[in-house]
This record gives sequence, C-alpha cells and structure tokens, in this order.
Amino acid sequence: MKKLILSIITSIILTTVATALPGFTAFIPDSSGEYVYYRDSSFTRESYIGILGYDDSTIQIRYFAPQDDAAKLPAKEIAILITVDSKSDFWNMTGEKIISTILPDTDDTDIINYLHDILYEFSARRISAGTVESDNFSINQDYAQFGGKVSLIFDARIPLFNIKSIEDNKGSKVFDCVTIGTIKSSDDKSFEAFNGVSAQKPEVQKETKKVAKAQVCKFENRSVTLDENWEQKMENFWTLGNESLITMSALPKVSDNKVLNDLYVQRKLLESTEGSYTDFQNTELTYTQAKDSYKIVSTSFFPESKINVYITKILTRNSDGGFDYFSISTYQTAYLKAPSYFDKIVKSYR
Repeated sequence: MKKLILSIITSIILTTVATALPGFTAFIPDSSGEYVYYRDSSFTRESYIGILGYDDSTIQIRYFAPQDDAAKLPAKEIAILITVDSKSDFWNMTGEKIISTILPDTDDTDIINYLHDILYEFSARRISAGTVESDNFSINQDYAQFGGKVSLIFDARIPLFNIKSIEDNKGSKVFDCVTIGTIKSSDDKSFEAFNGVSAQKPEVQKETKKVAKAQVCKFENRSVTLDENWEQKMENFWTLGNESLITMSALPKVSDNKVLNDLYVQRKLLESTEGSYTDFQNTELTYTQAKDSYKIVSTSFFPESKINVYITKILTRNSDGGFDYFSISTYQTAYLKAPSYFDKIVKSYR
C-alpha cells in the first residue's frame, strides 16, 4: 500500500514526454504511456477496448473479452500497434502490426476492422467536438455502430480522445470508460494485463467498533484526528497496522489556468498505478466551493492479490495556488467492517 501512495504522489510531481494525436489540441497534454479502457456493450459478451498512446505517431488498441463459462467461450484478445501521420489534420494511418494471435475461421478479422473503425470514428468525432475544457461536455450525433442517435460525453481528464462515454437514445451507456492510467516503463504490463474491473459495490458488513484514545496529528498547517492505534512512520505518514495508511503533503500548482490545473491534478489522481486499476465508473468527486476543496472517493483493484483498496483523497487550495493533499487508503475488507470509524477520520481533516 505504501508503494501505491508514493506512486500517486510522484505522478503529480514528475513530468513525462507530452504527446498529441493528429487534428486537435488537447486541453490537458497527453503523456507518453497514458491509456484508457472502455466497456463496450455493442458486443453480446463482456468486452473491453483499450487505447494506449506511445508518442505522437504510435498507439496501441486492444480488444479483450474475459472467459465466459456460461456461454462456453474462451478469453479473447486482439491487439494492434498502429502508426499515424502526426503532421496530418485528420486520422491518416501509415502502418499497423498485429501483436496478438489471430485465429482462422473466427470473428477475429471482423474485430480488427472494428478496431480500425473505432480509431477513425473517435478521431473524427473528437476533432468535430472542438475545444474540450471540462469534465462533462456532450454532443448529440448519429453513430450507427451504437444504435443511431447517441450522446458522446467528453471529459478532459480522459487521455487521448477525451471520450468518457457514449449513451444511446434511452440514456444507457453503450460505451463507457472503466479505468485510465499510465504505464511507467517497458516493464510495466498494466495495459496488456488488463482483464476487466468489477462495477459492483460490496455491501457494508456488520460494523466493528474501534475505541481508543484520540490524538491530533499535524503536518504543516493541516491536521487529522486519529487515535493511539495509529503509528507515525514519517513526518507526513501514518499507518493502522496493515489495514490503512494516511499521508498528507502539498502538491504544486502546475498551471496558471485554474481549470487546467485542477483537471490535470484530478486526472493524475484518478489514473491507475502499476499493478492496479482505479474503478473510474464508481469514482465519486465532489467540490466544496466554500473551502475551494475537492473530495475524490475511489476503489483500486489489485488483480495479482485480488484485493480492493478504498481510497479517499482531499485537495484543498493553498496560498501558493497548489493543493494541500490528504489521502487515506484502506483495504476494502477492513473499511467495510468499520466504515463510520474511517469516515470520521476523513471528516476530522482540517
């Protein structure tokens, strides 16, 4: 869990090589290695589409469908490495390499063509959208693949094409972002290892009361009320056994444009870290104007250990224009046994 928190903080501070897809200028410049995964409900089986940007002219698109025992269908994966003309003002593909096994006498060829169409359509529709400088901008369009009349919802925090979801004329999401992230190196297999995320929220269990003497813990001008069961590991770092971890720090201002600054920081805090995936669909973000403060509540899933971590982050504007940052990460099994205990800690943050 310590690795999780430190990697989140580092992703805010460090800068990486900026990339740009042809035909439009993104409000938040994409970084090399950023990716997005969508749940694609146009398929009859559970299916996901992932898009990863390497540089201005190279991306990977990946289709993945988990094994379906009920329908007796094996897992399916199709991945294509594609190059485009970065100087063009439209989607001009210059080459491709299929980097997965294609099976004969299957629908693999149809899926490859579909992936080509996704990239062409996403590029054209993103270009036609013009400026996307918010987390919720929608356009009504015809899109035959998704049933005709649809609403395309754009979000500047989503890497690459900024498309968050596509809704049909009944308001159902037929294409929806499930996670975003950044691969940190060639050894980071997070993109190619993705095999879906659960969109179900587990129920709270019978609560276990925790009783201990309260103590106020401070870092610079911020404080949080914990108890004697917590151990201070560093100046701004506290742990509750192996169940939970709290950190407080300051995040620098990254842009004089307040909207860009805030959306950029939110993107970085919402991105998955190596070996885990943030559940974007169920993430809750609220803004308190009086405090100029954002609260982000999300869950990260670690496939290798099959563990969920429940994370609350608070960003409060400071005098430097950056944010004072508070985060509490708790194993979901521990949180569900004592939600009011952990929620009280979050409320005590000042």
